[in-house]
Amino acid sequence: VEEAFEAGWRAFNLAERYQCPVIVLSDHNLATSLRDLPPEALDFAAVQVDRGALLSEADLDALEGEYLRHRITEDGISPRALPGHPKAVYATASDEHDERGHICEEAQNRARQMDKRMRKLETARAQMRPPVRYGPEEADYTFLCWGSTYGPLREAVDLLNADGVRANLLHLVDVWPFPAEKVQAALAKAGKTVMVEGNHSGQMERLLRMETGHQTWAHIRKYDGRPFSPEYILAHFEEVRRHG
Repeated sequence: VEEAFEAGWRAFNLAERYQCPVIVLSDHNLATSLRDLPPEALDFAAVQVDRGALLSEADLDALEGEYLRHRITEDGISPRALPGHPKAVYATASDEHDERGHICEEAQNRARQMDKRMRKLETARAQMRPPVRYGPEEADYTFLCWGSTYGPLREAVDLLNADGVRANLLHLVDVWPFPAEKVQAALAKAGKTVMVEGNHSGQMERLLRMETGHQTWAHIRKYDGRPFSPEYILAHFEEVRRHG
């Protein structure tokens, strides 16, 4: 629940900073669960509003020439203006457009605008968070997870360590743009990796392999519409170890 709270306000900041849609991945287990929290569990002081690159009234007053809503920039982010200033009027087409927002399907313009968008993705990638590790820094087995699988997997890791099996987990918190370098750095210290996810096709395992080339040692999947439990994870992990 705490993570969902942070993800909410952070998503709005990312959407404004990078001027794009932001999707917060949730799941059925979280959506249908209830939990009471003391007020201090949510850090409201940490909430900051980031409106991204904005042109101030002074910037607009000093503007020479036309306001370029989609100006080509080094980081791919075009500074925007809040409505109401006479120099900040623009129209944007849903087709490919030029820096002014007017329809323009010339090849050179198309390439420049696409390059700008891809630079913006790379700028955003640098802000994506690395996986969050739980458990000892060094382990023989490293579980990978995302979403609400984190809770039961954390309990399973505690039980394994209490039983003498050195295990930890990496919780993937930001998925796209995929922070490949940060994930690779975390995996460099990992033991045998086991992906735990609640779907049939191993979606995160595929994405991990596509973006980093990392092949997990094993996986544990569940797709019967029920959430994971520590007992389920431990039982299937023992089966994996026997046949691994």
